Amino acid sequence: MLTLAKIDHLHIKVNDAAKALDWYQRVLGMGPDVRYKHLQEGPHGVLMLTNPSASVRLALSQDEAAVVPAGAVAFGVSGHDFLEWLDRLAVERVVSRDGQTIARDSVHDHGFFCSVSFVDPFGNPYEIVSYDHTWLAGKLKLKRA
Repeated sequence: MLTLAKIDHLHIKVNDAAKALDWYQRVLGMGPDVRYKHLQEGPHGVLMLTNPSASVRLALSQDEAAVVPAGAVAFGVSGHDFLEWLDRLAVERVVSRDGQTIARDSVHDHGFFCSVSFVDPFGNPYEIVSYDHTWLAGKLKLKRA
């Protein structure tokens, strides 16, 4: 039976590639993957970003008429890293879909995992998820989603 090995990359549309690059570097710690530099050429250029371990890749493309998708990209992290991500998002004044600045009280308790949802400056939705629910429940006052 055929199986899929992993998600290779996700396409993200933005209306200002330079602003997007700054945000993704500063907030998510992602930078250009030099192996894909050739993809930036041409009218439909793609800027491939990756995290330091190259386990996550996003293909940013500039599109003046970009439409924000209904779903969200969800990143999985440990409980400890989840707390660090919450603090980083708060320091960077990252906001949720409803415009609220992310803080430790932005966490959603889903019973066996925790999540925090946010958007980039273009409205692209993201989520950070941790399955270290019991540990996080002891560290945070969680609100059941």
